[in-house]
This record gives sequence, C-alpha cells and structure tokens, in this order.
Amino acid sequence: IRGCQDVPGFEAVAKGEKVDVEYVTPGIVKMVAGILSTCPSIRAILLECTELPPYSDALRKEFDLPVFDVITCADFFISSRKDNPRFG
Repeated sequence: IRGCQDVPGFEAVAKGEKVDVEYVTPGIVKMVAGILSTCPSIRAILLECTELPPYSDALRKEFDLPVFDVITCADFFISSRKDNPRFG
C-alpha cells in the first residue's frame, strides 16, 4: 500500500481542487515503477482511491499488468449479477 501524496500535482486532491491528470500521470507511473522494482513479484495493481482511475490505462500500458480500480471493480460486480444471454 502506497500513498500518492508525494506525487507532484496530486496534492490537489487534499486541497479539494481539480487534478491535472496529464501533469500527474508521469509521477504516478514513476511511483509504481519504483514499487515494482523493489517488489518484482507483484502481478496486479489495485488502485483503491476514487481519484485514481484516470491513471489505470497508463499503468496497464507501461507495465503490462492487470490494473483494478473502482470502475473495473464495479463493472465486475455488476456483470456478476447480469444474466448471460449465451447461457441463460
């Protein structure tokens, strides 16, 4: 578990301001690269903050790992309750 409070530009979250996603993205990628270099056995990334889904695609592209965020988890939950027309 790591916080993003030291990522340049992400302090906007604590201030309740709009986050400049283009500015913050390289910092998020750099932070995750550091984590993966010290923990190479990581096989997936979980973004638990609702401010983080905008960075999911950049992380998927950079590290070729599954990335789960509030949107993908909600989609997974919703799909588990839907009827599958191919089977049912």
